[in-house]
Amino acid sequence: MQDPHDIDVDLDPQKINAFWAWLVSRQSALNALESPDDPFWDELLERLQVLNAGLWFEVSAPGDEDRELVITAQGEWELFPLVEAMVSVAPELPGWIPVALKPAMGFGFSIGYRGLELDPQDIWFEPMVDPDAPDVLGLRVAVQGFNDDQEEDFANGLLLMLDTALGEKAAATDVDLVEVCEVPEDPDDEGFLPFAELGSYLAWRKSRLTH
Repeated sequence: MQDPHDIDVDLDPQKINAFWAWLVSRQSALNALESPDDPFWDELLERLQVLNAGLWFEVSAPGDEDRELVITAQGEWELFPLVEAMVSVAPELPGWIPVALKPAMGFGFSIGYRGLELDPQDIWFEPMVDPDAPDVLGLRVAVQGFNDDQEEDFANGLLLMLDTALGEKAAATDVDLVEVCEVPEDPDDEGFLPFAELGSYLAWRKSRLTH
């Protein structure tokens, strides 16, 4: 992941408006877009990354409702203002809803990442809080099948899962550190909580910090 200190954030309104004007002119291609196999996928990504190389996008599947065009910074918090500025001035795109940053989807899903299958039902977490820095939250995440040789893949897969489950902004601002370990023999006795309860824990934690 790119070092946030190396990110040059340009909020140039002319560049932002030029992107949207181009997309409006190509709406028929956007409407037909369903997968990365479509040549327009790369074309749209290239145009988006003219604004910043750290920007990406996702689209929801076609259906009866308006589709979502999600502009994402892949968790790079310094790009959040750019994404939010872009979506705030998005023109009307009939049949589409522009969305700033990945929304929270909850934990009812599993993902495959570099050969790993990550399922919240097989994952636990332990909060790590330093009394001298109560605003900083670390998570020790216990994953079934964890091994040291793939530690980086496990960590990156979990960060992707957090982006999807909590929403991109919450994942970047509410969780400061993630370390991965094997599931202990008795997670409850070791102070671990089911991963699917992380959203509830974060809400409880916020309420404690604001009182």
